[in-house]
Amino acid sequence: MPRRKNRNKTRAPPPPDLDSPSRGDSETASVATDFSEILSSANEASLEDIVKDLLDDMQEKRTSTRLKALKKVLKILQTKFLPEIFDSCLITLQSCVSNGLRSKDTKEAVLSCQLLGLLCITFGQENTPSLFTSYRKSLETIGSDRSKNSVVRGSALRTLAMITFLGCDDAQALEQIMALNQSMFKARDSAVSEAATSSWGLLASVILKSTKQSNLMSKYIEKTAPLLLDTLDCKDAETKQNAGRALALISEACARLEGKLEEKDAEVVGEMMDDIIDKLEDLATTTNKSQNRKEKARQRASFREFLASVRDGEEAHESFTIDSNEVEIDGLAKCVQFGELRRWIGVGFQTHIRDNPLISDMFGFVLESLSQGEAREAREDKIYFAKVHNQRGKIILSYMPIIFAIIYLHCKLVIPQRLAFGGMFFFVCF
Repeated sequence: MPRRKNRNKTRAPPPPDLDSPSRGDSETASVATDFSEILSSANEASLEDIVKDLLDDMQEKRTSTRLKALKKVLKILQTKFLPEIFDSCLITLQSCVSNGLRSKDTKEAVLSCQLLGLLCITFGQENTPSLFTSYRKSLETIGSDRSKNSVVRGSALRTLAMITFLGCDDAQALEQIMALNQSMFKARDSAVSEAATSSWGLLASVILKSTKQSNLMSKYIEKTAPLLLDTLDCKDAETKQNAGRALALISEACARLEGKLEEKDAEVVGEMMDDIIDKLEDLATTTNKSQNRKEKARQRASFREFLASVRDGEEAHESFTIDSNEVEIDGLAKCVQFGELRRWIGVGFQTHIRDNPLISDMFGFVLESLSQGEAREAREDKIYFAKVHNQRGKIILSYMPIIFAIIYLHCKLVIPQRLAFGGMFFFVCF
């Protein structure tokens, strides 16, 4: 039976906002905002000098200086695609990441995890396998260490999943990391359980790529699916949605294996699928009283999509527009990968899908209308004309008091004289 497309857009968790005051003090947020304006007008040569200066700041003794530099480097990695610049200073970057992961400061450790993930997205298949080999053990240790801060553990698990997704071709290593995430579905801290369920779903989307590895997914129906069903009862909304998305991935894999399983295995799969459908139906219609109105609406919408995929066989679908070109993404596995990458890159996703071959090839995007150089020139022209328009508006606003004064004097002096002259002319004529 052919799978229908589900035109409802898959909802991904919001990207981390590096400029938000909640992640630092107001002074840091102001500096980051000013830095965004500098980035928009900087060319590649000046960006190279900026990166080198920031790397020097990242090695300073003062923690606040390192944090500010880290945030700025992350901003560059998100909004620009500069593999040559970062490749030339890879050794220094690795040293900063290693020191950051060992840091006792929570913010520095989290930002260092984000730095490692964004570096892998920038480098693609070139340096990511070596980075995976170098940092796998450290990230696994941090993620499983219960004495660490829960936010740091969650960041380590999410970064480990991303570098595994981009740089690991070993199926055995992939299963081991999935097992690590699976062991943390029921973690007490919501930051850890949310990262574990999200990371497991991203890696499960890799297994779904080939039919041979899809056979492995039938094993997860017995061990992982019951854990995910229990996770659906947790209070954290993000963890609950990640678990529902993971169950939909398992169901999609089992649907591909229909008719290929032995009778005994088919019965087990059928019973578990019934349990999954019942649970998804319940969450698609009922909500928790402790949730606010927005969370309730989001939960119902998300689980209606998961239910349509599992019960009705509808295919998940995502689409977006870039440079007047519409990009369509079909299949739940691709939608999961798209959502996770968009979470990492944030506002710079369109820049990366345009310029980063790793992401453009992953989602089959080809920019036919403009070359990369022409597209860059068009963006620079757009920024220039926007600044000219803003400056023109500021000039007009500065002269508004004078304009209003002239209008006032005109109404007060000139118009009454003209009315008086007109009245006298009327009296003489008639």
